[in-house]
Amino acid sequence: MAYHQAFLWGRSQNKLRQEERWLESFCIIGLFLAALILFVVNLGSLPLLDPKEATIAQVAKEIYQAPEGIWNWVFPTLWGKPYLNHPPLVHGLIAFTYMLGGVNEFTTRLPGAILASVSVLLVYGIGREIFVARIPALFSALVYLTLLPVIYQSRLAMLDGPLLCFELLTIWGMLRSRRDLRWTLVTGLGLSALLLTKGLMGLLLAGVVILFLLWDTPR
Repeated sequence: MAYHQAFLWGRSQNKLRQEERWLESFCIIGLFLAALILFVVNLGSLPLLDPKEATIAQVAKEIYQAPEGIWNWVFPTLWGKPYLNHPPLVHGLIAFTYMLGGVNEFTTRLPGAILASVSVLLVYGIGREIFVARIPALFSALVYLTLLPVIYQSRLAMLDGPLLCFELLTIWGMLRSRRDLRWTLVTGLGLSALLLTKGLMGLLLAGVVILFLLWDTPR
């Protein structure tokens, strides 16, 4: 007589954990590959049309070509004059890609596209913290992935894609730190990257994080 298992609790806990890990890995890898395909394919097919793209690319190019060494990575210039509009983190990342792949449209837009792809995974992680269930978190990430403003800003050499990534990293670390205080390190790294991308946004989000933790987790 064939035996058919009728109840979930009769299964091995190790097997359940393995299936859970496999499904989680499948969702994460699938989301990241979908984001890379959407944000990176044909990234250099168009010239730098937006004035902000041209400015960021010029600052990164001067960082890459500067003979002063490390100091120009900390104190960037625009057409030989000090560039004080924004902190230099994103410009430095673009300059690093120039070192690897030369100066072109693709390498100019690549760091922002990769960071925007990571932000899709962070939305999924935040969904898992809020909804716990996998399906709502997965659909939240898919909706975020297919939003036209997100796609548009992620494929341009602008600050918006990295800003989204660092903001979501801060929020994800904050939500996880409610159960494990070690995750406050991730929150701090996200805020630091945000401050090195656009200082005012970092200060505003730091205030939101502090108020939320005081309300939700007073300890």
